[in-house]
Amino acid sequence: MSSTQPAVAEAEVAGAAGLDRQVRGIVAAVVVLSRLATLAMVALSVAGGVQSHAYTRVPLAIVVYGVLAGWSAVLITLVLRRAAVPGAVLVADVTITVAAMIVLPLAVDSPIFSNVSNSYLEPITVSVAVAVALISGSARGTAAGCTALAVAYVVGQPPLSDGGGDVTSLVSTIGWQVGTATCCLVFIQRLWRAVHHVDIATTQVITARERLAAQRAYTEERTRHFREQVRRYRALHDGPLRVLTMIAGPGPAAHPDPTVRRQCAVSVTTLRGAAPDETGGTLTDLSLALMKAGGDSAALGLRVEYHFANLPDDLPTAVVTALCLASAEALSNAAAHAGTARVRLTAMASGDGGAGGPVVTVAIVDQGKGFDPATTDLGYGIRHSIIERMTEIGAAATVDSHPGEGTRIDLRWPA
Repeated sequence: MSSTQPAVAEAEVAGAAGLDRQVRGIVAAVVVLSRLATLAMVALSVAGGVQSHAYTRVPLAIVVYGVLAGWSAVLITLVLRRAAVPGAVLVADVTITVAAMIVLPLAVDSPIFSNVSNSYLEPITVSVAVAVALISGSARGTAAGCTALAVAYVVGQPPLSDGGGDVTSLVSTIGWQVGTATCCLVFIQRLWRAVHHVDIATTQVITARERLAAQRAYTEERTRHFREQVRRYRALHDGPLRVLTMIAGPGPAAHPDPTVRRQCAVSVTTLRGAAPDETGGTLTDLSLALMKAGGDSAALGLRVEYHFANLPDDLPTAVVTALCLASAEALSNAAAHAGTARVRLTAMASGDGGAGGPVVTVAIVDQGKGFDPATTDLGYGIRHSIIERMTEIGAAATVDSHPGEGTRIDLRWPA
């Protein structure tokens, strides 16, 4: 991975974390502003109650309002930290508000409720419901909180217990509380769901980039390795391979002993097969086995030209063996019947096999005499040593030949 990749990944992770903090900031802002606004509304209600001499038990009213104000200050402090607010804090918020709604009417002159259907705490109930919905993001928690507040509101209304209350006003107040909480719940759930999707997308992007960086690093390593192979092969070609070719050839430098010449020809063929053709061409079990088959044919005077590409390193042993023996039979037939001393052997793999696995193809091509498959029976070697052997491992073999145009045998695994 390049030096810039970790920095990019860290920036993306930091961006996702920043989005999470922004959402918590939105929640904190809404909860704090709603609580401050409702406290201001309660303060106005208190001022109106004082002017109308509505409070019959002033010390009790002062305690209730003091507890609410003090707790609200604690809640606002906790929320402004933008950390996760424990569920116990929300439970305490609902419990304290419920208690205040039940106790406060005891400090207020009952007739005031017949003129103003307001226990001076309705705005607080809406703020509490909003806080529960936004902070918890739970439908069950929001429903429980709204239910407790609604019950407390009903219990704390003396006119209703006397049968003279304004039912419409009561239902409207509770409906406003529940409706506001529901809207906040839907909003925060969708917002957190969007953040979750962004987190998933960010993780996928980071993973994809890391995979791409790893692939690039692998490709760079393979390319470096290939260039090193080419450099070594050039040195090999300009030195030992040239000498062996002259010893094995018919020229004045040829060795007088035919056994030595054959062995040199085998060595030349093997060394040529070890030379890379492209970045995917390297030594594998299959390429080594095919070079051995070609080396055996070189002893018969056949010169094999190899081309290997993208061959996998983990082919089953049975597949390698079958492809090697079938190729050896094809090379032997070329040496015996083609009337040419040169054969091209190509082996490569592509990724379109079953379940995403590789498809390996081996082609043996000569430019010899060829034959007409329509009028010539395939020999035992082709029928059994090539075609039948390929069928046994789930592979396929095809023979294409034309008189005067040579012969091509293709081996494909899987079929």
